[in-house]
Amino acid sequence: MGLAIVSVPTLVLPLHLSLAQRLSAAEAYASNAAACSMLVDILLLLVLFPVSFIVSGLAHELGHAIAGKLVGLSIHRIVIATDLRKKTVKPRFTLAGTEFYFAPNSLLHYVTTSGVAFSKHPVKQLIFNLAGPLSGALTAAVFAFYSFGFTGTTVVNGIAICLWGFHFVMNLLELQPELLAYDTPSDGWNVREAWRRIKASKKN
Repeated sequence: MGLAIVSVPTLVLPLHLSLAQRLSAAEAYASNAAACSMLVDILLLLVLFPVSFIVSGLAHELGHAIAGKLVGLSIHRIVIATDLRKKTVKPRFTLAGTEFYFAPNSLLHYVTTSGVAFSKHPVKQLIFNLAGPLSGALTAAVFAFYSFGFTGTTVVNGIAICLWGFHFVMNLLELQPELLAYDTPSDGWNVREAWRRIKASKKN
């Protein structure tokens, strides 16, 4: 029967040092280790900022895409990139006939579809347009919850929680009925219009 030998790294100090010197050296070592740990945590936070926008946008558009598939839509593009109307961006990859575009330097995200006339199917439009903001908000809430233990630095964790809270709120704000850039209706606008058509059809 073999023996398992476990090596544990320790702080090795010269034996000739006095107790006070050893304590001082140990404190300096601990201080340097804490500083290095905080630096790593800050770097993780800096990486999280652009990644969070991509994750939030992708969750939002995947919500639309999955709901769209369920109601009979064809999903052509999922874009989290620079505006394709201004600058051509090559698709990163194609999956199940859907082109995925990604670029970390953009806050834009949208999905292109075809196959269902929402004017004739308001319930399907309601499902499609609700799915995006709710999916994005749910994803942000999950990441915010896990950000409590994101790093060993409380301040960094707090900023990460606020960042995901921002994405949570921004996704829910998509449900406001308003016109966006290029007079594109928001999800909330389409939800309102779909709901109006549903109520009108019930009256008839």
